[in-house]
Amino acid sequence: MLLKKIILISLIALFISCTKTISRKNNEISRDSLIGNTDKVNFQISKLNSKAIKLVETWDEYQNIDELLKQYQNINANLALLNAKELAVLAKQLKDSIRVERLKIPSIKIRLNVLHNETLRLADMSTIPSITEEEVTEENSNILNAYSALNLKINNIVNQENLNEELNSFIDEVLQLNDTLIELDSINIFLPEN
Repeated sequence: MLLKKIILISLIALFISCTKTISRKNNEISRDSLIGNTDKVNFQISKLNSKAIKLVETWDEYQNIDELLKQYQNINANLALLNAKELAVLAKQLKDSIRVERLKIPSIKIRLNVLHNETLRLADMSTIPSITEEEVTEENSNILNAYSALNLKINNIVNQENLNEELNSFIDEVLQLNDTLIELDSINIFLPEN
C-alpha cells in the first residue's frame, strides 16, 4: 500500500515537472521564432518643418532620440526589443530636459510623457519571453505615433507663432493706413474747395 502511494506521488511529480518543461519550451520556441523573424515595420514619422528644425537644433536630447527613432521606422521586432531599454532612457532624458523655453508648455510635456510611457512598455515587453511579433509591432507603432504627435505639436507651435507675426504685421499696416487716411482727411478739411 505504501509502495503504491509512493509510485503514485512520483508519477504525479513527474507529470507536473514534464508539464512545466513543455510550457517553458513553448515559451522558448515563440521567443526563438521572434528572434529569427526578419519582417520589418514600415512607418513614416511626421517631420518637423524648417522653422521647427531650427527651434530644436540645440536640444541634444531631441536630436538623440530622433536619430534612434529614424531606425525604428524600418526595424524588425527583435531589433526593436534589443534597443528598447536604450530608447526608454533617451525618452526619459528628452522628457526631463526641455531646453527650448517656447516648448515648456503643458501640451508638449503631455506628449513627452506619452512617448516615455510607450517606450517603457516596449522595454517591459523585452523581458516577456512569450511576446509575439504583432505585439511588438503594435507597440513600435504606438511609439512612432507618439513621436509624430510631438513633432506635429512643435510644428503647430511654430506655425501659430508665424501666423501671429503675420497678423500683427497686417494689423500694424492697417493702423498705419488708417492714420494716413485720417491725416489726409484732416488736411482736406482745411483746404478750400473749388
